[in-house]
Amino acid sequence: MSSIGVVHLVRAKNGLAPFRKFLESYARNSAGLKHDLIIIFKGFRGEMEVREHERLLEGFPHRRLFVGDRGYDVGPYFVAASTFPCDYFCFLNSHSVILDEGWLAKLYRHCSAKGVGLVGATGSHGSWFSYLSDILNASRSGPRYRRLVRNLRLRVRLWTFARHFDPFPNHHIRTNGFMISGVLMGRISRPRIISKWDAYKFESAKDGLTKQITGMHLITLVVGKDGEAYEKEEWFRSNTFWQLDQGNLLIADNQTERYLAGDNDLKQHLSRSAWGDQANPILK
Repeated sequence: MSSIGVVHLVRAKNGLAPFRKFLESYARNSAGLKHDLIIIFKGFRGEMEVREHERLLEGFPHRRLFVGDRGYDVGPYFVAASTFPCDYFCFLNSHSVILDEGWLAKLYRHCSAKGVGLVGATGSHGSWFSYLSDILNASRSGPRYRRLVRNLRLRVRLWTFARHFDPFPNHHIRTNGFMISGVLMGRISRPRIISKWDAYKFESAKDGLTKQITGMHLITLVVGKDGEAYEKEEWFRSNTFWQLDQGNLLIADNQTERYLAGDNDLKQHLSRSAWGDQANPILK
């Protein structure tokens, strides 16, 4: 088995379209590095249900892993890391689309560098705590009694969020596409992922993936299509996520596509939520 595993998650509920789109991008863009393609079939009930997916995989050497439809993306990633003896893993979610040649080599060059613990195709400074704070501060419309009830509920949620999320700028690598060594993956605290909020916490909470890596005194980097690595203070300049035209994006997903397809109001909202005063969306 290769020392590098590219792990792609395929959800039964998503149908064939996202998987077909991923494989087309995978075939179109050479990874630039020897690796094993590992397909996680999530929520499939057996060989019969993956027949159409396996037809698409003809001509693509791969390994398979079947998991139940639970744990969102994170749980199956940990299962794959404990199942396959790879030195490095590149994890790609069910909506990932590769955008450039040599994408894996670009990620690996920086991930394997001394002092680096985690690299991703995108990162953000966004904070769920600060986002909810902004909603609370802007909540002035409607009858007074309704505002009071709504604000009380928001304050209770805000107190909960304050326990889990740092305020803006809350630097974190997004888990739609990231690379990490097998050794470090084994050292990451494996959370219990039951709800979507559990997945959000793994991605960006005080005890989430990025914070655990930085707590080991290791660097987290965003890697662009240009092959350059950007440290957290420069992520907003990388033109990869919810900024400008995302022209330097190496691996797309449904959230980067949402930004590109959005109107001016949505682009401004998304860019500001990720980058604050450094937001610079491309407007029509």
